[in-house]
Amino acid sequence: MTTQLPENLPQGIKVVASGIDIPEGPAWGPDGLLYFVSAGDGHIYRLQQDGSTEQVADTAGRPNGLAFAADGTLFIADAGKQAILRMAGGGVCEIFAEEHESRKFGGPNDLAFLPNGDLLFTDPARTPAPDPAISPVYRVKPDGTTGVFASELAYPNGVDLTANGRGVYIAEMRAHRLVKFQFDETGRAMEETLVRRFREPASPDGLAVDVEGHIFQTLPGINSLALVGPDGSLTELYYSPKWRPSNVTFGGTDLRTVYVTSESDGSIYSFQHSVAGVDIIHPPTTA
Repeated sequence: MTTQLPENLPQGIKVVASGIDIPEGPAWGPDGLLYFVSAGDGHIYRLQQDGSTEQVADTAGRPNGLAFAADGTLFIADAGKQAILRMAGGGVCEIFAEEHESRKFGGPNDLAFLPNGDLLFTDPARTPAPDPAISPVYRVKPDGTTGVFASELAYPNGVDLTANGRGVYIAEMRAHRLVKFQFDETGRAMEETLVRRFREPASPDGLAVDVEGHIFQTLPGINSLALVGPDGSLTELYYSPKWRPSNVTFGGTDLRTVYVTSESDGSIYSFQHSVAGVDIIHPPTTA
């Protein structure tokens, strides 16, 4: 018999957008607006200050993750296109990277920039069956050159920098683990450490980090959003049977607003956090 968790949601939480066909990839833009995707219809949207949504691009694929480079350019992990896209003027989405060593990517999922400008992205889709989803995390240099950052991860999904900019968190969805990689000044992965193992069927997905090193980790398998301490301790578990958190980011003028996408009800939620999130557009240096 499975024990039902008591509903526990953040104080002041509210719905800021609804009716979205599989909302994903929330990212706070340099224009002070929230960007997100509809994986179901292939569109990229931004949330206007009046609460309305505006379509800014159509990838004609299945976009998932979004990330802004330091110069404000928007990059998209598109599983349908099996590529990393870059949004040019007029909302045109062009291919930035689509293969490594002549092998097409399986289905890019989430992405984050290293301080040196390299782009990391998870690529968990592996076919044909049997699909073990033992997959790499790729690194793309600004000139489009691809390489492997980390390999043999069990469905790597969410990815984000640590608060000090010297490491990278990666959520292993099928292993139910949150791991951390240190990297050197060239962006090469070094030591791997286990941050936390979640109980099945947690299935950790997207994540976001605050300036004190706490991690918001979505757990769609148990309809929850966890707040994990830098040492891996579970600080809080926000649960509701009404939502299925898939990804999370910080935004707002002070970066203290947490935005959470929920696949099950096609909504985006927001609430206030006690401290700011890491500035993902201008990440901390490794100095």
